[in-house]
Amino acid sequence: MYVIMGLGDETTVQFDATSANTLPAGWKRDFLLYTDGWIKDSDLNTAFGNTVGPLPFHRMKEYPYAPGDSYPTDAEHQRYLRTYNTRIPQRR
Repeated sequence: MYVIMGLGDETTVQFDATSANTLPAGWKRDFLLYTDGWIKDSDLNTAFGNTVGPLPFHRMKEYPYAPGDSYPTDAEHQRYLRTYNTRIPQRR
């Protein structure tokens, strides 16, 4: 799922590293955060650049959605929308 962010927003990522092997003395561990996502940058040439929806998703054929394509309605995606996509739109 994706983090929906606006200008000035930040996110925190937490994970349990207790299962990682203990390092030898003098060693240190680095982490790499691999991400993928879409940017809606309010550019006049960006489709729906000033709105959160329609939300992009990995299996979409094109964006904006191709005819017959829509945001997934499976339980996992619906739970995500209810739980995390909760920002109240600001009126202008």
